[in-house]
Amino acid sequence: MENGNGKKQDYKTLKDFIKLISYYNSFNIPEAGVNEVAKALDMAPSKVSRMLSTLTEEGFFEKNSLTDKYRVGIGFFEVGMVYVFNSPLRNIMAPHIEQMAKEKGCTASWAILHKNKVIVLGRVQNLNIDLMTYRVGFNISIHTTSLGKILAAYLPEERQDELINSIEFTKFTERSIVDPDKFKEHLKIVRERGYSTDDRETRDDLCCISVPVKNAKGEVVAGLCLMDEVSRSNIEKMTGHAGYLMEKGLFISRQLGYAK
Repeated sequence: MENGNGKKQDYKTLKDFIKLISYYNSFNIPEAGVNEVAKALDMAPSKVSRMLSTLTEEGFFEKNSLTDKYRVGIGFFEVGMVYVFNSPLRNIMAPHIEQMAKEKGCTASWAILHKNKVIVLGRVQNLNIDLMTYRVGFNISIHTTSLGKILAAYLPEERQDELINSIEFTKFTERSIVDPDKFKEHLKIVRERGYSTDDRETRDDLCCISVPVKNAKGEVVAGLCLMDEVSRSNIEKMTGHAGYLMEKGLFISRQLGYAK
């Protein structure tokens, strides 16, 4: 029988691996060297080196041969896509975004809030421009995208404050909201009117509108979005889709047990 010390050591090793992975995820680290990670996590460099080597062998990390730094590998993406395609919401959301894209001629997408990340879980593209920002499985901005705003707007105040405090408030365009207090006030407006917009705040060539999807408890579990190129649309035209999109969001919410 394995002794207690062995089990404790295995548990600690597992926690250390989780800390290392979370470091790259939480701070959006593109690359980091062994000493940099060791210092951030207060671990011995030799231990970090062994952990990164093991994860690299399994495809979860990649080593840049020019800098000797490590970056997240394809293994994590593959694991993430397993979640995406097995999400219990996916079967419900997928036909609706297909229909939205077809009826409105826009790109349709949906996303969830996981901890302090907004993650795109589905998209049907109708645009000619590159939408790397909105790729399925990727994190998107909270303070500039309509999906980020709609998911933040309906949070309880304490949780919303926690989320706002985690945002870097990067200025992507001249229209980006970069002040936390202004963003919080903006979220109040979003909640009052029932939809959010992105008027060239994330990209100069894109405008979007989103609505919430609620579960049986009335909690917002997803955001539903339409987006279009500013070359053929504008924010006034996008807000013209608000009624259609809110009806769609309510219909999906009722499929999830929402009764109001």
